[in-house]
Amino acid sequence: MTSPARGYVRLCSSVIVPLVLLALVWPHTDHRTAAHLPAHHSGVVPAIPLELPDGVHIVVVKPKPKPKPASSPRLVWPAISQEAISTADKKSVFSGLGAWVDVYDYPVLPLEQTIATLKAAGVHTLYMETGLSSTKQAIVPASLPWLVAAHNAGMKVVAWYLPYYVNVRSDIARTVWIARFNYHGIRFDGVGVDIEYKAAMPNIPMWNRNVVSHMIGVRRALGPNYPLAAIPPPPLQMRLAPTMWAGFPWTQLGKTSSEIMLMSYWSFRTGCPHVRINCAYEFTKYNVLLTRQLTGGRVPIHVIGGVGDGINTRQLNQFVQGAIDAQADGASIYDVGTTKPGWWRSLSRLRTLGP
Repeated sequence: MTSPARGYVRLCSSVIVPLVLLALVWPHTDHRTAAHLPAHHSGVVPAIPLELPDGVHIVVVKPKPKPKPASSPRLVWPAISQEAISTADKKSVFSGLGAWVDVYDYPVLPLEQTIATLKAAGVHTLYMETGLSSTKQAIVPASLPWLVAAHNAGMKVVAWYLPYYVNVRSDIARTVWIARFNYHGIRFDGVGVDIEYKAAMPNIPMWNRNVVSHMIGVRRALGPNYPLAAIPPPPLQMRLAPTMWAGFPWTQLGKTSSEIMLMSYWSFRTGCPHVRINCAYEFTKYNVLLTRQLTGGRVPIHVIGGVGDGINTRQLNQFVQGAIDAQADGASIYDVGTTKPGWWRSLSRLRTLGP
């Protein structure tokens, strides 16, 4: 062995020997304890990647239910009352198959023919836009014949309103007025708040606070049992603009809303089938599952797909199956004017959603 080799042996010995001695005295880890550490923390929203290889599906692990306390705690206002929670297993106005019309549809859609089509498809509820912050009236007059015709056809009718969140008092007053509106003895069966418009209130924290104030104000005025829905964009859309949607009040909406109605429009996403989460089935299913976790699992979820003029029959069928597999409370396509007549047969499968 040459001299450099002996020097190398001495160097190795000087390093290895102390390491061996250290290993002998170092405390051993109890591998049994490590093996029993929990794999995940309960209540953590699963991270869903933007891109998934074709054929790979996400598995959302549901947290184990927490043990119920010996006595039910008194819910603090404005949470939904215990009475409302106890009747949550009954079919609501938001359950099953729905259909949507907005202020632009009233002048162009044939009223009688449209209502007949919806009735034949088994539509449970017609969602009608009655106005927005900028309209002169809280309820546009052109919507009233639709309210009457839908009720006469045996459908429920829910009004939806688009607030700008600049004057919250005005938004509350308008929403409450719509809920209490009476037209020759005919009323709306519920109210939905379209929570998305930010152009008039670019201050994101203030916008979030106004959303909560609006829902609390409406809930207090209408009582704990009135059917009041929040209609926000879905989580998988919000994650594409995290700054814009930072601090979105999911928890508060879960406390004040009777239903969360997700605007889950996969037609605005690209990359399917290579980006599986942007496909109709996955986008529908996982938006429902994520929202259920974000709201504490205490409020039913209705998923809205579309938009109708940007989708095809294959995507429509995937949407229907995604809503069914996610066990949504209800589902619908936005909107009636862009829904092809041949699609109602597939959409009729959604009539079974809900309790």
